[in-house]
Amino acid sequence: MQTEKDYYRILQVDNTATEDQIRKSYRVLVRQHHPDVNKDPAAAETFKDIQEAYEVLGDPDQRRSYDRMREAGGQDRSSSLSMRALISHKTLMTNVEEQAIYVLLDISPATDLPTSRLPLNLCLVLDRSTSMQGMRLQQVKEGTRQIIDRLNPHDSLSVVVFSDRAEVILSNQTGMDRAMAKSIVSTIQPSGGTEMLQGLTAGLREIEKNRSKTSVNHLILLTDGQTYGDEQGCLEKAEWSGHNQISLTTMGVGSDWNENLLDQMASSSGGTSVYIDSPRKIVDIFKETIRELSTVVARELSMNINPNAGVKFHEGFHITPHIHRLEVRADKAILGPLGTGNAKTILMEFRVQSHPIVEERRLMRLTIDGDVPSQSNRRSWEWVDIAVNFFDGPQASGEIPSTIVTALGKLAIFKMQEKAMEDLETGNVSSATQRLETMATRLLNLGETDLARAALLEAGRLARTGALSAEGRKKIKYGTRSLSILPKEIKP
Repeated sequence: MQTEKDYYRILQVDNTATEDQIRKSYRVLVRQHHPDVNKDPAAAETFKDIQEAYEVLGDPDQRRSYDRMREAGGQDRSSSLSMRALISHKTLMTNVEEQAIYVLLDISPATDLPTSRLPLNLCLVLDRSTSMQGMRLQQVKEGTRQIIDRLNPHDSLSVVVFSDRAEVILSNQTGMDRAMAKSIVSTIQPSGGTEMLQGLTAGLREIEKNRSKTSVNHLILLTDGQTYGDEQGCLEKAEWSGHNQISLTTMGVGSDWNENLLDQMASSSGGTSVYIDSPRKIVDIFKETIRELSTVVARELSMNINPNAGVKFHEGFHITPHIHRLEVRADKAILGPLGTGNAKTILMEFRVQSHPIVEERRLMRLTIDGDVPSQSNRRSWEWVDIAVNFFDGPQASGEIPSTIVTALGKLAIFKMQEKAMEDLETGNVSSATQRLETMATRLLNLGETDLARAALLEAGRLARTGALSAEGRKKIKYGTRSLSILPKEIKP
């Protein structure tokens, strides 16, 4: 192993290449440079380098050692991202048809990463339909004025209002006249119905006007009502946003809005959805959102999952800052922006098929990649290999780390809420009622009395009427998303 040689360059693959990609590239290069085929005088030496590179990179242990020695010696740039993985089992049993293994992943900016605040390219898409009149619209205006006051001169802002049509009241601009902008916001008046797609489309057009290689592109959409007939269009726009580094924060005020739609839109874009049960909370939520955007160092984070043969991804969840499902498509997940002080924690479950041999075996490689502006002296990716030992006998048992037990405990109540809603959708009212009652008991054990009371009230309502109230449904769903304390009965 010669660390002064760049084996990745020799094999013409990236540092994050999978074993299969390395193997395929090696086979192609061997055919091209074999001395019996290639009569170039330098072919023999090139062929020798290819063989040497594959001997190292084709072996997971040697590859790990090579990568670490290269980084320690300064030949490879250090990463701008930090990644720590914890697994539920370090050993598995041989000849078991299928076993589950959990991987807890903590992702954060590198501790020594020098950062400066990135310019924000922000658009507010605000519902001004008739139902927003009064306190709701007043608080939205005040929250918008608070955002204007917190922008830097190099930030850009646009404001779109919508009802049954959309209107750009503040076109995307940098270095705006704050007094003028706040005066314009004060003129917003309620009227009309709710057609979300028009507002979302206009807002994305405004963001496109000021995109740059370093800007944090974000759209905040706030509504208090249902949108009819354009749900699919909204989802398509949100997915497009995710692929174009525009994350969405979707906010629902009150109880008469489609939480499934707003959740999917936020998730597809790598953003988050927020339930605002009281208009008085709007200003604080606006201020917290702008604070979090101001800490962003990686505009977009993605994760590639490369499982070996016999290993299958089952499901995954974001654990912090809120619980929601991890969307994985073609072994890739969009994780959204990453900020200082706002690490992302992800819990994934994998299923491992039978393995007959007593040995250490690599199960997968997890790679994160981020768009980290102004950090060209560092690499933008980090990866970790997940390996276990297979044993034939009781030595394969072991305690699950308490951190993973805590995360699983946090998920237990959230998934119980999911199951209750699924039961309700399929007409199984009795099962949904029982789940909500069980949830209430667990929540009381947590000291979450308000949420427990809501679950119990909705269980009673469900038993009597066969339906949940819109407000109670949202309170349960978004309340369980925010749980962070482990239930007493699942304590490690």
